[in-house]
Amino acid sequence: MPLSAGDKLGPYQIRSLIGAGGMGEVYRAHDPRLGRDVAIKVSAQQFSDRFEREARAIAALNHPHICQVYDTGPNYLVMEFIEGAPLAGPLPLDLALRYAVQIADALSVAHAKGITHRDLKPANILVTAAGLKLLDFGLASLSGRSAADETAVMGLTNAGTVLGTPAYMSPEQAEGKPVDARSDIFSFGLVLYEMLTGRRAFTGDSAAAARAKPVMRPLIHHQRRLRMALRHTVSANRP
Repeated sequence: MPLSAGDKLGPYQIRSLIGAGGMGEVYRAHDPRLGRDVAIKVSAQQFSDRFEREARAIAALNHPHICQVYDTGPNYLVMEFIEGAPLAGPLPLDLALRYAVQIADALSVAHAKGITHRDLKPANILVTAAGLKLLDFGLASLSGRSAADETAVMGLTNAGTVLGTPAYMSPEQAEGKPVDARSDIFSFGLVLYEMLTGRRAFTGDSAAAARAKPVMRPLIHHQRRLRMALRHTVSANRP
């Protein structure tokens, strides 16, 4: 049953519903012990393992551009409440580069910890006054998990369903194959394309593998401008 403003969830007081979907609801709540607002993701019963995985993934990371997890409950996650809006383009080249560096840096930290996000897309990246915040590690793959663990993860969806968002998937993820950090890098390229152009590289629900070729032409078109801008950024930040 959805919660209402004023309801209590553990020590937290619910303030408002932020969003809802098949896996549960997200609420803005207040922690009276520390006097701060938090975001609480309440799990639908069948997604409890997914939420546990998300908690473990975020808890393993400490980065200014990755949302923090504060607490867990029987069926909920308590996370940093972030004031912001989802990433959207088109953006000026210098701003797109600045954001791209923040995303790449956050992903680099995650990958160094053996964590593959597997659902990188603009809707999971919030723009705040202090920069970007990478959200939603609910589909994250953690290295060291057994084959049985990964089979259980796949069991969170209907048989034959591919985990992730089709428009931002790497070809191997779209085909249901095992993925690693390289899949996130592919998705990062699609996010960068959208930051620059204001439109998705891929549309519809068909697999990215069947649509990968057309996106390369506009990316090549931007390659020289990006390379020159990156060189300028690196030179400007050298001591």
